[in-house]
Amino acid sequence: MFHFSIRQIFLTLITLQILSLITSPGSEAWASEHEALCKTAGEWLIPSKAGGLKATHSTVFEEINNVDFVLLGEQHDQAQHHRWQTQMLSALLSHRDQIAIGLEMLPKSSQSTLDAWVNGQLSVKDFLANTGWYETWRFDVELYMPILNFARENRVPLYALNVPREVISKISSSGWDADMTELTKPADASQGYRSLLKEVFQYHEGSDEKQLEFFIQAQLTWDRAFAEGLKAARDETSRLIVGIIGSGHLTYGFGVKRQLNAIGQYNVFTWIPTNIGSSCKSLDLINDDGDFIADAVFLTSGSSVSNKKHKLGLFLIDGKTGVVVGDVLDNSIAKQSGFQTNDMIIEAAGQPVADSGDLIAIIQNQTPGYWLPIKIKRNDEIKEILAKIPAQK
Repeated sequence: MFHFSIRQIFLTLITLQILSLITSPGSEAWASEHEALCKTAGEWLIPSKAGGLKATHSTVFEEINNVDFVLLGEQHDQAQHHRWQTQMLSALLSHRDQIAIGLEMLPKSSQSTLDAWVNGQLSVKDFLANTGWYETWRFDVELYMPILNFARENRVPLYALNVPREVISKISSSGWDADMTELTKPADASQGYRSLLKEVFQYHEGSDEKQLEFFIQAQLTWDRAFAEGLKAARDETSRLIVGIIGSGHLTYGFGVKRQLNAIGQYNVFTWIPTNIGSSCKSLDLINDDGDFIADAVFLTSGSSVSNKKHKLGLFLIDGKTGVVVGDVLDNSIAKQSGFQTNDMIIEAAGQPVADSGDLIAIIQNQTPGYWLPIKIKRNDEIKEILAKIPAQK
């Protein structure tokens, strides 16, 4: 049986968090009483004991001169979240003059490539090749180009925050002692964070207490790595450091902010985006323990996932022997083409597939409207599946 990877489990964190909030005590009242607050994009909400209050841009920024770190959340595949992040970077640069940006998307081994990018020494093609973007991150780089270009055009330093995937994999399977990296041991998770991570883990993996503990340790390792990377950037530059990090690491101060506070005494602001409508209405701006979801929440327009990226609808797992299909989305190209869970992908468009990054890169290079031949192994039998890349509308 093939299990989901730590990254795939984590990608459900925000989804399950929101789903649980929909049924939490008081969320129904929040949705009905404050529905009007969630209708208009471009507005700020400030969490309060009473729920949420609308705020102006100047109100949100009035304390910015006293801040050490600003953490900007995102849902990775939402283009409007990345446009908002770029707008915030521009506003922060105008307020503080000197800023630097920390990126969750790349491991620290990519730092020299980020330096070369900011200095104008690399093309986009070289940047992708040198970072191994689609092997490392897998989300469409076009989503992040506004941020990358902003840094390049303004010579704003970029810092890689992540750790290699194999480190997280080792810790998630064998615990913290499996890989004593240069990171110090993270601060313990709060009870609220443990409860949320337990729910995510049980959704995918069951109730094994030992493996649950390893899963939590892996999540804390990410949080600690991001926190230490942000601190290192501040120590090196003395600038305002802005973290570009998934909201699951930021909400309620459970993740990165808690680890930063364990490292030192810092003034940390957390701002997260949410789409207008149901995404906003389902949020609990304050949890049962009295923690605010963020210092401020920005309302973005409806879903705007990158339209240029071809998607088959597969969840991929990089196994020891190759790339395995972990799940097939309903009503997807993959489902219609005949993919099944546990299929091993061997070849695509006549090219060998060693890992999921290979397959993603091949898919993105396909001409819209054409058929993509993919060779798979299913129950020791080699088959070829034809998947049609949709024509652009």
